[in-house]
Amino acid sequence: MTEEYYLAETKPIDHDNSVDAGIQECLHLGSGKSFITFAGAGSGKTYSLKEALDFLKGRYWADFSRQGKKIAVVTFTNNAADEIKDRVEQNTVFAVSTIHSFCWASIAGFNEDIRKWYLETLPSDLERVKDEERRGRVGKASDARRRTIIRLAEKMEWLAEPRSFIYDPNGVNSSNNSLSHADVLKIFSHFLTTKPMMKEVIVNKFPFIFIDESQDTNVDVVNAFFDLKDTKPDKVVIGLFGDTMQRIFGGGEVELGKAKPSGWKTFNKEMNHRSARRIVGLGNQIRSENDGRSQYAKDGSAEGHVRYFLLSHDDFVKQDVEEKIRKTMSEVTGDAGWIDAKSEETAILLLEHKMASRRLGFDELWEKLSVSPKIKDRISEGDNAELNFFSGIVSPLADASREGRRADLMSILRENKSPLLEANLLNDNKDDPLSAARAAEHAFRGVVSSEEVSFREVLEVLAEHNLLKIPEKLKSFVSGSDEDDIEGEPKEDSDEKDDSEISAWAEALETDFFQIRNYKDYADGNSIFRTHQGVKGNEFERVMVIMDDDEAGGFLFSYEQYFGAKEISKASQKKLDAGEEIGIDRTRRLFYVTSTRAKSSLAHVIYTSDVSKVKECLLTKKFAREDEIIEFGNLR
Repeated sequence: MTEEYYLAETKPIDHDNSVDAGIQECLHLGSGKSFITFAGAGSGKTYSLKEALDFLKGRYWADFSRQGKKIAVVTFTNNAADEIKDRVEQNTVFAVSTIHSFCWASIAGFNEDIRKWYLETLPSDLERVKDEERRGRVGKASDARRRTIIRLAEKMEWLAEPRSFIYDPNGVNSSNNSLSHADVLKIFSHFLTTKPMMKEVIVNKFPFIFIDESQDTNVDVVNAFFDLKDTKPDKVVIGLFGDTMQRIFGGGEVELGKAKPSGWKTFNKEMNHRSARRIVGLGNQIRSENDGRSQYAKDGSAEGHVRYFLLSHDDFVKQDVEEKIRKTMSEVTGDAGWIDAKSEETAILLLEHKMASRRLGFDELWEKLSVSPKIKDRISEGDNAELNFFSGIVSPLADASREGRRADLMSILRENKSPLLEANLLNDNKDDPLSAARAAEHAFRGVVSSEEVSFREVLEVLAEHNLLKIPEKLKSFVSGSDEDDIEGEPKEDSDEKDDSEISAWAEALETDFFQIRNYKDYADGNSIFRTHQGVKGNEFERVMVIMDDDEAGGFLFSYEQYFGAKEISKASQKKLDAGEEIGIDRTRRLFYVTSTRAKSSLAHVIYTSDVSKVKECLLTKKFAREDEIIEFGNLR
């Protein structure tokens, strides 16, 4: 049997050097040559970005320093921004930031324009919550929605006069003048496309703009940059770095590259410096159904290992089965690292946070929150302000309080601008300025000393004693308003499903607070488990991918449909015939991302309703050789 489908060809390690040279040809003031660099898994995207930045530093650093100009590098996450800052050695000619921070820096100070934007958009937000309230059930979620309606109406009244605004990157500040992540992106995109002065300011300050992970960058923001380049073709060079096959998060540009304006140059990086030949070959075969781009492994690469473990839905403990599979992989590869449950070079990839929650012990919290699709999406992007508040601020505060670590406790309160440490309050009690903070912390410690305390009880003591600023959505649950103060008549109960964020938090707040420890360990990467989506950009010596649609319970991805075990719906077929994206397209990209994280060995664990159909699909699509497929019965 031919190996062309299974083992990638190899090329010298310097095969893509011409790409970096081509990028550098664009990097001249007034060149008019903006570009998109497509860089697949393990291709050295960050290396090419670093080469471009070094080139610009050598050519323009002195002039830009005198002129107050900078080279903008926009990334998707704080971690990516920190990595790039380290690589450019914190050189001040580079303005490295997340897309949210860049957009805020661009609109900060346009207070009157921001006020008008809110006055144009808030009425629809208010009507949406009112509609949710009309359709929702009576109860705590309804109370919170009604308070939200009041607060939105009050904000519109507050906006009747000139105001100034701030950006709250942590999503904790609930004041009327605080802008959220989403609003910052929306306002920036609107302003950049409608205000000529903003275009002029940006191109004068940033003659070169680089956008990393451009496939995941908000589509409105990307289009605003396209418009900027179209309007100021000789005053700015914009470089996008990314890979459409690795588009994971919602809101990204679906047709990046196809929808780009004319005149943009395109570069393709063809090397995979990360993975063994078998793994690169699998990635190529997956992409053959999509954009047809393929990669080479570097000369001298090992063959590597890929195995598929097919399991019917059965009555067994999945953790035990998966442990057995890891032992099998250790035997197949001769790599003892597969059975080291704490190895930093091993990753077990789960389709949903829900699957990790069951294995790690925060399942009750997750079950309640995942009712809301919006919360699920934000958590997958690491961007849920309310959950981050509990995991990143309240949980460390609780541990410091319980353990009597006073210095750490005060550091957390200062860093998060506790209202009890504000200057005016401290000055009011000069004899003992920290008395209020001590009393509040004492009350907090009394609550968190119980192992059975709920999120609601913790939230209430924080709010009652003003120990921390409460995020806006959570503030609805600790308002001092009585039901009699809330406008509107009580509703009769309804059987209609309420999947709003407010309803989800109303239920989640009743669960055990100390689940947050397990969630935090997971979110911080201190576990062998990770999600399919969250692992993008990472690499590991060995990777196990667990595919289980039934356990995941999601609707955005379907491995059962992708591998032919289930037929796609008529509605999905209609979208497919119309050229629209469906779950199979998203699943294919996810399959590519997970398959290409491994350096040496890869195990796909597929729980399915039809083992024979999945096996047939894997062989037909040439994702697997016959001897790479192991049915669970053969492991018993």
